Amino acid sequence: MSVEGNLDRVGHRSPRARPDTPPRHAHSSGKEVNILVLGYRGVGKTALTVRYLTKRFIGDYNSETEMLYSHSTCIEGKHLTLHIIDTLGQMTADDISQHQVLWADCVIIVFAITMATSFQVARTLVEYVHKISTNRSIPVALVANKSDMIERKTVSDTEISRLCAEYNLLFFETSASEGRTSMNQVFVTLAQQVRHILKKKEKLTRFMQNPAVAAKLQIQQSFRNLAQRAWRTRTSTL
Repeated sequence: MSVEGNLDRVGHRSPRARPDTPPRHAHSSGKEVNILVLGYRGVGKTALTVRYLTKRFIGDYNSETEMLYSHSTCIEGKHLTLHIIDTLGQMTADDISQHQVLWADCVIIVFAITMATSFQVARTLVEYVHKISTNRSIPVALVANKSDMIERKTVSDTEISRLCAEYNLLFFETSASEGRTSMNQVFVTLAQQVRHILKKKEKLTRFMQNPAVAAKLQIQQSFRNLAQRAWRTRTSTL
């Protein structure tokens, strides 16, 4: 069965005619989560995405077309809609759309343990996402695919650990052909991370809107302004 037939039951699949323009889904409101999938060409990111959506390994799909999937699921007892953009494979960071990174609530970056080049590209993608997202907290998962081909592994665990530690990445090992559970864990964990970040923001917003807190902050700002004026007056008389 084709991937289209399977996705009729689990979500909506539509081609992205303009890869540089993200769909009009707002950032997570707690009920919707935007997920961007990146990776070097041929690492199996489309197979991993389809595996998560259909719970099957399917080879009959077009990996040369950027796709948008909308998938309804239940995480932590809450009904969520995951909007997933499966991008065309990237050769360099120049192949990434900045608009898509800004659209995303979280990012999955895939490399293959059998392709050293794909890991180097993954590092470049991580660096780019980090640069674009410096003003907001965005969970990023580094996914090592083809873990069933350990005898052909060309990427060292040390390299992976250093990259994850440097950019505080979530890390997963999986195989599109064998690991349905592990790929499910990637999407679920990211959605949970986004929800937790949102809850913290909502809690902070409620705290800042408390009249007593607002009054206290206003008084503190007044004292700082007075101190700054006094300092400027003192220095101008020296």
